[in-house]
Amino acid sequence: MRARTTKMSAIGAAIGLVLAATVAVAPASASPVKTAVPSTCSAFDTRTVTAQSVAYTGIAMRGGDTITARVAPARTGDYIRVSGSYGLNIIVGEGSAVTGYTWRAPADGVYNLGWSYRSTTGTVPTGLTWTFDSTCSNVSVAPSPSPSSPTKPGNGKGKNK
Repeated sequence: MRARTTKMSAIGAAIGLVLAATVAVAPASASPVKTAVPSTCSAFDTRTVTAQSVAYTGIAMRGGDTITARVAPARTGDYIRVSGSYGLNIIVGEGSAVTGYTWRAPADGVYNLGWSYRSTTGTVPTGLTWTFDSTCSNVSVAPSPSPSSPTKPGNGKGKNK
């Protein structure tokens, strides 16, 4: 049991470092103007940013809304990684850098998301241009996660022995 706890702690720490690094390396010009009202998903339609990585906070989305990121130049075998948070949930996903990656919001809420380029050769092209598109409900979302979360409660009968 202790080995599993240690392993889970190490995984959690690694995810936290990835998230912190993604947000820390995003240039100030890539961040939206901070306001009391979160941005909406539709603000990503035809948005273009030239930067090595891009991060945004306070994106109001409905469950099922999507944001697609494309990057140029992109090489075969390389990928786009999205990381971020929603309440206490960590978000990590990745897809082909050549075709782009579409991320789908699992539930209504306000998300913090960052996109980065990951190379299989170890060298990332310079002067990356990110292009975003979205499919959104365009309905405002409360600034805190919805009480109806996508997780299902247990039946009280644990599997631990």
